[in-house]
Amino acid sequence: MLRPVRSEAVPRAVGAALALVALAGTGATGGCGSTPRSAGVAVGPAGTESTPRPGPAAQPGAMPGRAQPPPDRGRSPATPDRGRSPARPDRGGAPATLPTLGPGVAISSGSAGSPIPAGEILHGPRTRRWVALTFDADMTRAMLAQERAGRIPGSWYDGALFDELRATHTPATIFLTGLWTERHRAAVRRLAADPGIELANHTMDHSAFAQPCFGLPGVSSDHSRRAEVVQARRVIARASGVNPRFFRFPGGCARSADVALVHSQGEQPVLWDVVSGDAFQHDPGVIVRAVLGGVRPGSIVVAHCIGAPNTPATAAAMHVIIPALRARGYRFVTLSALLAPGR
Repeated sequence: MLRPVRSEAVPRAVGAALALVALAGTGATGGCGSTPRSAGVAVGPAGTESTPRPGPAAQPGAMPGRAQPPPDRGRSPATPDRGRSPARPDRGGAPATLPTLGPGVAISSGSAGSPIPAGEILHGPRTRRWVALTFDADMTRAMLAQERAGRIPGSWYDGALFDELRATHTPATIFLTGLWTERHRAAVRRLAADPGIELANHTMDHSAFAQPCFGLPGVSSDHSRRAEVVQARRVIARASGVNPRFFRFPGGCARSADVALVHSQGEQPVLWDVVSGDAFQHDPGVIVRAVLGGVRPGSIVVAHCIGAPNTPATAAAMHVIIPALRARGYRFVTLSALLAPGR
């Protein structure tokens, strides 16, 4: 039996970060998401009661100049904290079976007054010092047009961040939009070949499922919502051979019907409890303080992997965050490892 846990309001920093997105004129094009305002939570019977601390999603680590995909270095050597994902499904992009969750996983309960519908994961068990780093590969159609027109310095690809993850043998889960996957097919194939990297679904073109959603473009029908899930899954499967098991709504904006839709496609919606704050943040120190100050056992950290101009400091911040959390005794794992039963 899942037990409801009281909700907690989002920090004021959420509104400030979202205002920055709007002022930068990229709320409709970049969509460096935000986090829900409050949440009711249900925790598995073996878990400890906890309260999510949702906030804006962002990560500072863009490097100057045009970011290029890193060379193919093959698989990184296995290390003690590499969280391997379960066997990968076929390449057909067919709906998978919902992942089985372990005890202590915090799931939104959809309590009265909460903007978060029931059924979304907020964090893992608080009983072990494991942390899941997650990075959103946002790309709207407007962002793609900006790149093609040469109006941005890079290609919405944070090569320095992926180099950092690879060099430090740090497991992570990457939430891919379909447009980003199509634009960076070779990089996605390399990510899929890395046993420490898990790929997940972030819609086809980063359109919001519910409005208002911080200036993001939206989808207007249930048919379009389903297409956002299915088309992205098929694109990811064709590029990588991986059928995603986890899903993240752009901006964290969704209705109960949207969660049910994603579940019907065999994918589990995932939010977060630690916001990196990397959106339009040029100071890595701000991101470092946000993550190190927010992480608890079982945390899910949300950040981005698109680089400048929207998230220019993420890689530099991770260069500090990764060794700092390891020094505190934390182990980095994929979402599959964090949320699985019997771990």
